[in-house]
Amino acid sequence: MKIFDLHLHTSFYSSCSIIDPEELVRKAAELNLDGLALTEHGLRWPDDKFDRLRRVADPWGLILLRGQEISTYSSINGPEGEFLVFGIKRSLTADLSAQELVKRVHGEGGILIAAHPFKLSRLGRKKYYGAGERIYELELDALELYHPDHDEEALLKVQQAMAKLGLPGTGSSDAHQIHEVGLCVTIFERPIFSEADLVREIRAGRIQAKDNRKVG
Repeated sequence: MKIFDLHLHTSFYSSCSIIDPEELVRKAAELNLDGLALTEHGLRWPDDKFDRLRRVADPWGLILLRGQEISTYSSINGPEGEFLVFGIKRSLTADLSAQELVKRVHGEGGILIAAHPFKLSRLGRKKYYGAGERIYELELDALELYHPDHDEEALLKVQQAMAKLGLPGTGSSDAHQIHEVGLCVTIFERPIFSEADLVREIRAGRIQAKDNRKVG
């Protein structure tokens, strides 16, 4: 089994994060994680910068992957949620509706995970930063189950959606500060060495979400 944190932001490409990428690698090694996925907002790490960071991670035996977190919007509904995208070799823009994003990502062979679908917004009860009940209308590949901002009600909603839709659940920290890394993780049944491996295993549902905050 291999343990990955699949939702992370760094100070290089996400202005909301204060995590230095090399510090992130060291922290992941300290936590005995097997791998990380860099998911900046609306950006896939450039090849040269990613290769350099991967060389930093190699001595630790840490597998680095890259995806991106995409915010969706429509003129009818306004914000339609955020999604983790893997398997797409270019950065995607934030001017797509959720349905348009799903169509584009699947059309290019990628997968989508609904990021923190029931994370409550400050705009009021039943308002979400994530896709909320819209997940039932979309052809997604997984739902982010364990997330530091998912309360018990949110967890129940995601679990119900997983059961109804037949989707696997992931665990991720969505870390923006170094102490948040690894709070929630995804356990893969099989080895993961590449983004293609990750895409295949999530599609197959051979994963398990874990909340490390509940251990002990």
